[in-house]
Amino acid sequence: MMLKRVSTAALALISVMALTFGFAATSAQALNAWPVVKSGAKGVQVTTIQHLLGHARQTTDVDGSYGPNTKAKVIAFQKARGLSADGVVGAKTWGKLTPTLKRGADNKAVKALQVQLNRYGHKLDVDGKFGAGTEKAVRSFQSAKKLGVDGVVGPQTWQALIAGGTGGGGGGGGTSRAALAQDILNDSGITLYPLCGPSYAQPLANIRDTANGKTPRTGGGDVGTRYVTLNTSMLKFMRDYGKGNSYRVTTILGCNHSTNSAHYQGRAVDIDFANGQKINTTSAGRAMASKVRAACRAAGARSTLGPGDAGHSGHVHCAW
Repeated sequence: MMLKRVSTAALALISVMALTFGFAATSAQALNAWPVVKSGAKGVQVTTIQHLLGHARQTTDVDGSYGPNTKAKVIAFQKARGLSADGVVGAKTWGKLTPTLKRGADNKAVKALQVQLNRYGHKLDVDGKFGAGTEKAVRSFQSAKKLGVDGVVGPQTWQALIAGGTGGGGGGGGTSRAALAQDILNDSGITLYPLCGPSYAQPLANIRDTANGKTPRTGGGDVGTRYVTLNTSMLKFMRDYGKGNSYRVTTILGCNHSTNSAHYQGRAVDIDFANGQKINTTSAGRAMASKVRAACRAAGARSTLGPGDAGHSGHVHCAW
């Protein structure tokens, strides 16, 4: 009788523990679940997959877009690893794609790692070299996520990197640089116009690089070619202004400006058309310029210039 009472009590205790800790574990797993990425997705997670596929000898274009070629390479990878070959990157495929990395590694998987670390505010060149800077960023990330701080990127660190943050694979509305840039690319009302300078420094390249977790470049001019991170508040303005307006961007990092220009610091954007109206010195052009400048100031811009200001008769310049 006594044994029965003890057994019953023990069973009850185990049940309570299972419910308590089981739900806690399930909740933690849900928060840190691998993202599911498939055809049609765009953004940093796709860029990461494409770099990892390249490391696995399933090379595809690294453009941040999950198209037919990327899907075909994922299927080939899945078949080679004995996985269900559905072309969808879920937990099992992520687990096989992500190798353990440490200082001294020099490969495409390190590029994927650097893309992910840049989602969390690090400013690494995506060069595939696991040097001192990358190791420092890994250790910083591990410390922030309360992981073992050893500078080695194993399964837990990979999962925390890819499953966390705000730069999702295809959804909109995120607040990381990559997510904001992807939303800008997805907005058909925002035109990123190639006004001047080399193609790699034009607005489309600047925003596309940012969406793909890369650091965009200036176009030469007074400062030469530099890698510069775009200002988050500026990107947020560009995304949000596009929600109720159409407009055209002529310059972010590119073209030639004064040496201390905010453009070269990644915190200025030039707009020359808005809602079908050319910004110029006509009354209609000035009126539209005033509206754009007001929107920039409302979004926190430190300075705005336009018609009436030297060198800005045909566009609005907003700097954060």
